[in-house]
Amino acid sequence: MSNPKNFAMSLTHFITLPCVALASAMLNITPANAGPLPSPGSTLDVNYIIESDGADRIVLAGKLRTLTQQVAAASCSVTSGVDVEEARAILEQATADFVHYLAALRDGDEELHILGPEESARITRDLDHVLEEWAAIRGAIDTVLADANNVDAAHVIDDHNLELLELTTILSSDIAGRYAHPYEMTAQDAMMIEIAGRQLMLTQRMAKDSCEVWTGYHSEEAKVDLAATMQIFETSLNALRYGMPDAGLQAAPNDVIRADLDILLERWEVIKVNQQTLVDGGELNEEQKTEIFHDLLLELHDLEHLLHDYKDHSERAH
Repeated sequence: MSNPKNFAMSLTHFITLPCVALASAMLNITPANAGPLPSPGSTLDVNYIIESDGADRIVLAGKLRTLTQQVAAASCSVTSGVDVEEARAILEQATADFVHYLAALRDGDEELHILGPEESARITRDLDHVLEEWAAIRGAIDTVLADANNVDAAHVIDDHNLELLELTTILSSDIAGRYAHPYEMTAQDAMMIEIAGRQLMLTQRMAKDSCEVWTGYHSEEAKVDLAATMQIFETSLNALRYGMPDAGLQAAPNDVIRADLDILLERWEVIKVNQQTLVDGGELNEEQKTEIFHDLLLELHDLEHLLHDYKDHSERAH
């Protein structure tokens, strides 16, 4: 594990999350015992059911970050001939999800438990910036889906993915700042959700970097980024599982989350062997390339379960 103080600094770089958010939440407040008005001078006893979508907005914004890297990884896999059919299906789904989640965060979506349209002008501007950058690659995505041999289109997606990641990271930070409320979740819970959500993105960033290395596109830069991302990913998993006081992180808070993290750590030991070969300048065969792509997808899916379990934990009574 890397030095805890270095990891704490990396949290400052990747996470901008206030401990106490002062802006108001999007709330639905309904009297639980609505009935006739009391007579003058009597005591009114009213209980309120408060429904909030704060945690759901934070989670959804984090998923947008992941999708920026997933579309780049999947398009690279399609055009480099690695697990083409699965990669094409993932590219289609990731594209549909990105459009769906952007619309939900802007306009609301009951199915995703986003209770109404965004009211913050700042977050609305963030959404506009993300949509503008997304428009720059949408045509290239459609081209890759139609022609698995169109490497130039995959390069367009690759060239825009880091800018799109930066914009969705700003969006995610602003949404966390607005909706991470102390009466909904503790600062510790909000940080755990943020780190777990970032881990989803890192799986796909590693998949994208790995593909860049074996295709030779920005390969030297990709090796450096892959090595750094591997370290952050592993350190974060261990911090979530065992805690890291210097970064303000406690160990996994319950048996369910501990079990999630144990599975993730066990698979990671397998994944990192092939990736380290790429970092060290070695070559992989087609089976090993497919293993990286497939195993990082499994890690992504298990991280989604982890994120859900952290969200459930955050919604306990404080």
